[in-house]
Amino acid sequence: MSPAAVGAASESIRQSIPSLPRWQDARIVAAYASLPGEPDLRPLDWGGEKTVLLPRVDGEDLVFHAVSNTSHLKSGAFGVMEPDPAKCPAFDPREAEIIFVPGLAFTNEGRRLGRGRGFYDRLLAALPAHILRVGVCFAGQIVEELPSEPHDEEVDIVLSQPA
Repeated sequence: MSPAAVGAASESIRQSIPSLPRWQDARIVAAYASLPGEPDLRPLDWGGEKTVLLPRVDGEDLVFHAVSNTSHLKSGAFGVMEPDPAKCPAFDPREAEIIFVPGLAFTNEGRRLGRGRGFYDRLLAALPAHILRVGVCFAGQIVEELPSEPHDEEVDIVLSQPA
């Protein structure tokens, strides 16, 4: 996708977020800082109404921090923008009501193909079942089938722009 197409599709996805179940009442939302080519949710735009948690890679795990300002982010593992732990308090992701999860591909049933390091599989396995897990992708990343292994975690909803 061209940068313009990524931007337009990301905007379409962002506009559909308020219609998600639990969005209106959610106080704490875990998201991600997008890589080039991933849907950009602009989660820090939610800061006025939500506590926004973003992940930082720490060894083999994702550690979440409450972030309120883009100046509190710095380039981290794999070139992803991450919270600066000196400026952003650590926050337990189990307190979130919704978590947005990136992926390379999803099925409509919620299977997810990640980037192969298992960060989100380990995280999702540790979260309580009541947290709404929202996979986020572009329409072309929704596929009929994906291989699945016992450790692979699924999402509850796949959020994409209309095809």
